[in-house]
Amino acid sequence: MIFRILATLLFFIVSGTSTAAVWKDTNKWDRNWEKKYQEWVKANWTEEFFMDDKKPLYYKLEHDCADAVYLMRLIFSYEHKLPFVINNAHKRGKLITNKMRTWDKLPEDKRMRKFMDYVSDTTSTKTLRHDTYPIALHDLKPGDVYVAPGVHSYQIVNITETGVAEVMASTTPKAPRFLSRIASFPFYVPEDYKGKSDGYRRFIQPQNIRKSRQAQPGYNEEQYKIARDVKYNYVAFTDVISRRLGKRPELVPEKTMRLLIALCMYANDRSVYVYDALWHLQEIRKKGRQCMTRTEYDNYSTPSRDKRLRAFFSSVKIHLDSTWKKDSNSMPQVMAATIFRSKPPPPRETKMTNDFCMVQMSLGESYYMSLRDLRINLEKNKVISDPHAPLEYRWGIGNKPYKASCRAY
Repeated sequence: MIFRILATLLFFIVSGTSTAAVWKDTNKWDRNWEKKYQEWVKANWTEEFFMDDKKPLYYKLEHDCADAVYLMRLIFSYEHKLPFVINNAHKRGKLITNKMRTWDKLPEDKRMRKFMDYVSDTTSTKTLRHDTYPIALHDLKPGDVYVAPGVHSYQIVNITETGVAEVMASTTPKAPRFLSRIASFPFYVPEDYKGKSDGYRRFIQPQNIRKSRQAQPGYNEEQYKIARDVKYNYVAFTDVISRRLGKRPELVPEKTMRLLIALCMYANDRSVYVYDALWHLQEIRKKGRQCMTRTEYDNYSTPSRDKRLRAFFSSVKIHLDSTWKKDSNSMPQVMAATIFRSKPPPPRETKMTNDFCMVQMSLGESYYMSLRDLRINLEKNKVISDPHAPLEYRWGIGNKPYKASCRAY
């Protein structure tokens, strides 16, 4: 009799332990599940995913760009009872998994919410390099990601018939928000030729988490060589991807539009860096220090980013000049011409272009400038990369020449 009682107690102990995990995985990642994941991302990973009150588990979950990338994989794993395993960046050699029992006293929905918050708090664009690996450009699928460590990250949600990898992204600061869907490639070219830490990447399957990146299925380094061969030119690099993935060639207005979308996106990304620099400067000055250290200056200044932005304006201009005779009437071509006209464009064309894209100079404020004005300011070297400069000078609209009061490094 006593053995029966002990067996019953043991059963309840074991059962209680198993349910204490965030969720119990009953399936295993393989080629078929990866295909289902790709289909799920394309159909279900939408702009309003975290703002849909019909999904209370995810409703108004706070996130930034890296969080959204991890949560895309995590949520699919949860909903299909697959394992979710990533590296713990704060505990060398340790893993973060769905089997964690930190919240075992909570019901499953609350455990899941806590787990999502925990993953978001312990990961970043810098940790993604350890949980993903680079793949061949012709193999890009929905559910893959683009990572620029320490800068930004995107989720690939669709491949168009012209071979454009459409993306979704969140931004900083962490907050409940709609995701942004962009009908264009991320405005980045893989630059880490040695470390292979950036670029187009795929999540490591849980059973392979301890294996090297080179041992992952589909591992490929070609994107780094291609990027170097085209001298990190965004237009040339994305043309390669488009040709490899496309079922048909891009028409002139289609290509012009995706370049304008990317230009708008990258110009607006700059506002995040300007905001972060001014916020950091405000914080150190509250503590009595007026100027940034060399390390802080390097972290918050934007010379290379501003150089790339100016180069991208030039690349779009080259594309416009080479295609103008083929198409001068489509809306994308007219908007591009508005940005690059030497004389002020007609009001109607200006309004159309500005309705398409304005550059937000400061987060959380209705403070904008046009792409045309930004292009002119960059060409006149009026845009200041120094993180000590006031907001107006960072965008080239200061009334007087900028005079630095702190050391530039």
